[in-house]
Amino acid sequence: MACIANANQSISKQQTAINDRLAIYHALKIQNVFNKDRKLVHLTHACNLVIDNTIFHVTNIIEHVVGAQAPRGIARIFVLDSELTLKKQIAYDGVSYPLYCKDNNLYLFGYITIDGLLPEGNVLSFSNEGTNVTVKAIETNDFPSQLPPQ
Repeated sequence: MACIANANQSISKQQTAINDRLAIYHALKIQNVFNKDRKLVHLTHACNLVIDNTIFHVTNIIEHVVGAQAPRGIARIFVLDSELTLKKQIAYDGVSYPLYCKDNNLYLFGYITIDGLLPEGNVLSFSNEGTNVTVKAIETNDFPSQLPPQ
């Protein structure tokens, strides 16, 4: 009986995650952030930032360029408020990607620049309701301990 209860809890958690992604997808679609000439191939709710005691959602998407001879993707990180309103959009190359959040910092695998401007780094620090971002580079061994998956 305990196995069935655990399985039901697991399914319940999966359903919440699916609903979460669907809600984010619909909110982003309404805000016209997807490019009509690209195909959405990846959408994740990476983690939650805490900026000035308020939670902001970090979403990661990849859109493929339709008709490209070799698969080419356009990757973006979105910071959304509690109403799923877009606060910040950051384009990056497909080699890097978000790992996890801690407080107002987003830790990345790989290095990115903001708006193509140096410096490049693997930690994004957000302020002003997610609209301001600074980038810095730290050694990955110095990343803070990660919380269990959200």
